[in-house]
Amino acid sequence: MFSENEHGEILNERARLAELDNVLRGLGLKIDMLSDKHALDHGVDLVARVSRASGAARTYAVEIKRSVPPELATALHPHPSFPTLVVTRSITEQAAGLLRERGIDYVDEAGNAHIAWDDVLIDVRGRRKAGGHTIGSASRGSKAFSRAGLQVGFVLLSWPAMAGRPLRALANASGVSLGTAQAVVDDLAKAGYLYDAAGERRLVRAGELLNRWSEAYSTRLSPSLSGDEFEVSDISWWRDSEDELTRLNVQVGGEAGASILDPHLIPATLTLYADERPRSLIGKHRMVRAEQGGNIHIRRRFWTMPGQPWLVPSTLIYADLLASGDPRQREHADRIRRGDDRLAGLDRL
Repeated sequence: MFSENEHGEILNERARLAELDNVLRGLGLKIDMLSDKHALDHGVDLVARVSRASGAARTYAVEIKRSVPPELATALHPHPSFPTLVVTRSITEQAAGLLRERGIDYVDEAGNAHIAWDDVLIDVRGRRKAGGHTIGSASRGSKAFSRAGLQVGFVLLSWPAMAGRPLRALANASGVSLGTAQAVVDDLAKAGYLYDAAGERRLVRAGELLNRWSEAYSTRLSPSLSGDEFEVSDISWWRDSEDELTRLNVQVGGEAGASILDPHLIPATLTLYADERPRSLIGKHRMVRAEQGGNIHIRRRFWTMPGQPWLVPSTLIYADLLASGDPRQREHADRIRRGDDRLAGLDRL
């Protein structure tokens, strides 16, 4: 017999499958849920076999999302073993184009879809959603991937040793309450990303967690960090300002930070993370306020760690490149993930 929790999860999977079946049926497709522990361990919502009446079929790792803006289309990580099918209530035209470029299939509730394999090609665009049922999003790890939960996840991914520290230290470093930190730790443990070894918590499956964290960061945490936008004729001053930035407790991230890790990248923007507006820097470098689209972005720092260098952790640089929605920055993010010691180390945990 199934436990109460296991029974509830099976019912949820069946409900999602029924909702997805309603959408795909209108495209002449049939779907059957499969069981694959390896795929589900990578955080996907379903493993499903999609087929046509002709007999052509493909097994997908299915990702269910509420919506897919361009930022998420760029940040989304395909499953390492199965082709990925994104199922969503709505998808923007730009995001749909990005998924097609990346070889990721998708379908939304209005019937917009791109599904391609062998001699099967379904390409529907421009449909508007009518009223009716909606496909629910996955609940797995919901607290951990809330806005506050993402702050805790960032600290764990950037400083894995923090997993073994007292809960209050983790909460303080993450800028969240003790209760929130406890809920997130419990949620990550249930999802298999933390486990207790000889009385000490340890981070495991960290590369997979980084995938899920960076996807959620692009739509939930990143937009809340936006602050002032400025314009200057030359952003290169920051390269000779390490001592000044350190003294003012201001850190460099985004494209500029990425250019330190990836010499192939020539930054067009400078992103600064600070606890408050760095007025002396703004005046000294004659930054002119821009309503939007400036080449200097000042963002709210949401974590606290002593002795921080002038460069933000590569975890955040990587996530900000993905969250940009720019395919060029996505390429640099992938290169940094392979070459940066911190990020490569997470993939080995």
